[in-house]
Amino acid sequence: MAARRHHSILGRSTVEAALRHLGAQRYGTLVEFIEHAIRWPEGQAGTILSPLTESTEVLQDWTPSERARALWKMIEEGVVHPQVGPTPQSRRRRALQAAFRLPDVYIGDDWGASLTERFKQLKAVPGAFGSATSTQPMEMAWKRGVERLAEHLERELKELRAPEDWARHRPVQANGSEFNESTTFRQPSEGAQKLIVNLHVLTVLMRGRQEVRRITERVITSQDPAGLRYFKAWAFSSGTSLQGRTYAPTDALWGCRAEQVAENGLSVTRLWFPRPLSVGERAHFVTEVVHEPHEDGSQGWANVVVDHFGIDRGALHDGLLPVSGLTIRVRFDRSCLPRAVWWYAELNDRERYVEPPPESPRRLDVGRGDVVKTFEHLCQPREDYGIAYDWI
Repeated sequence: MAARRHHSILGRSTVEAALRHLGAQRYGTLVEFIEHAIRWPEGQAGTILSPLTESTEVLQDWTPSERARALWKMIEEGVVHPQVGPTPQSRRRRALQAAFRLPDVYIGDDWGASLTERFKQLKAVPGAFGSATSTQPMEMAWKRGVERLAEHLERELKELRAPEDWARHRPVQANGSEFNESTTFRQPSEGAQKLIVNLHVLTVLMRGRQEVRRITERVITSQDPAGLRYFKAWAFSSGTSLQGRTYAPTDALWGCRAEQVAENGLSVTRLWFPRPLSVGERAHFVTEVVHEPHEDGSQGWANVVVDHFGIDRGALHDGLLPVSGLTIRVRFDRSCLPRAVWWYAELNDRERYVEPPPESPRRLDVGRGDVVKTFEHLCQPREDYGIAYDWI
């Protein structure tokens, strides 16, 4: 039986066979399974996974663990790619998450052993497969999803011909230069807004040393069984001390209506949708914040607080256009450029304003005044992400 199964898998050829083999594994960590295939390429796993692993042979200076983690990172990113699993409620994405045992916001990482058991668990996910009574919809989603994912990875792997091509996929050492590479969202706080942000593009415009305007574009997916009626927004003037942070109301530009209210004695803007959004429904809206003049400081920031279920991984179309996740753009006044600019993630309020050393990958080139950072990993609940800068 095992020999016939081995021959059947090999008969599929290319990357899809490797992905199906990974999805069929009942136990163990898949990244370790990939590492095993890299270490012993002549074995059964090495043979079946060779369409994936052979591309890493150019990485002579990388360890098998680094090569395996790079491939696994590509698979994780592929699952949420717009052409593979475009939204959190996408059936293809849900089926791929189950097959590869990627932690799910509703299921966590407590997946069943067999593929069928995992597909049965997807019945409990609100809005994904409706009221499915069998695993047939999940099996169809897995079939389509693994085909799309294989096509995506084949295109990606063809471009990785030299070690330098792999640089952005190399696992970052635990030296504080990168934030947590989680594969799922953590548990949100009790009062978190019941939604996932699919796209968050924050554009900050500066005049002199002062932030004068913020424009934010969001695409969100409701996770509220009672119907999501509005998004709550807080905005503050730049400044690194609590005394320097002044509340600024948010105005609606597109797709929502702004209402300024007070909650628990604090000002907040409610951005009302045209109608309540049920679980899995999306909304696209754009807002603006105009800042009043404030006292100049030696430092500043463009900060995003994740007070909801999380933000999807960042992705760019043609390396330029944000299509997923969090992107922060700052346009500085060219007559007044900061001395240093850097991005931060999952650091406390003090650490984010500590300038990283010159060799740190967190430093950003201010160039002619435009700075952009796309966060390629999930942005987690109860965390902050942003760009900081220093003038002196």
